[in-house]
Amino acid sequence: MQGGDDDNAGAYSHDGFLGGKLRLRQPRDGFRSGHDAVLLAASADPPQNGHVAELGSGAGVASLCFLARRHDAHITGIEFDSELVALAQANAAANGLDERAHFRRGDIAGAFGDLHIVANSFDEVIANPPFHDVGSVPEIDNAGKARAYIGAAGTLDNWVKCACALTRAGGFISFVHRADALDRLLTVMHKRLGDLRVLPIMPKPHQAATRVIVRGKRDARAPVTLLPPLILQDENAQPSDMAEAVLRHGAALAFGKNGG
Repeated sequence: MQGGDDDNAGAYSHDGFLGGKLRLRQPRDGFRSGHDAVLLAASADPPQNGHVAELGSGAGVASLCFLARRHDAHITGIEFDSELVALAQANAAANGLDERAHFRRGDIAGAFGDLHIVANSFDEVIANPPFHDVGSVPEIDNAGKARAYIGAAGTLDNWVKCACALTRAGGFISFVHRADALDRLLTVMHKRLGDLRVLPIMPKPHQAATRVIVRGKRDARAPVTLLPPLILQDENAQPSDMAEAVLRHGAALAFGKNGG
């Protein structure tokens, strides 16, 4: 991500993604997307002319990074905050992607029928769920930011359940999460998905992974596979070739035989 000039009113920043290919506005004080969103976008690889859904789409960063790579595909972002829904749609229009991007308000934790989306209608679903539990981190004053970072009991299970309800038979679901929450993420995903592929994200060689992307397949029974890590920087703090390809040039992440 590349930072930019602040919005004239001071409420938004203008940030560059994919080496400046995308210029997106984000709230200065709310939840702000960075590398996690770009990596999540790189995990999606639906069939030709495929349809993807993103849960918790925020200002649209992951969704639009995906569309910048896949010129044939469409995406629907589902977001609780109506102001972020409008911002994401405006970001899509500003980058010439609004014909293939649709953002709508929805409560992922609510009844599925309230989303008014046809069940099992997407080839893939991607998600960046709240990373923390209530009480595990200091309170956050900004309500929108708190909602994006902190989940209640059962939040992760609700997100995976919603993703499965949206995904067609044999479709794929990818979540990005903290590496130290991998056990919980696998437990929740394994209830409904198989052929789970775990991609650790390491800041530098010989450092512990800080993020993981877990990608699973509906109606599959294959066991869990731990993939070679994606290392973001070398020992001299220079971007690795793969990180450069994904974060600056929009390359897809490889998840092996399960299609990622």
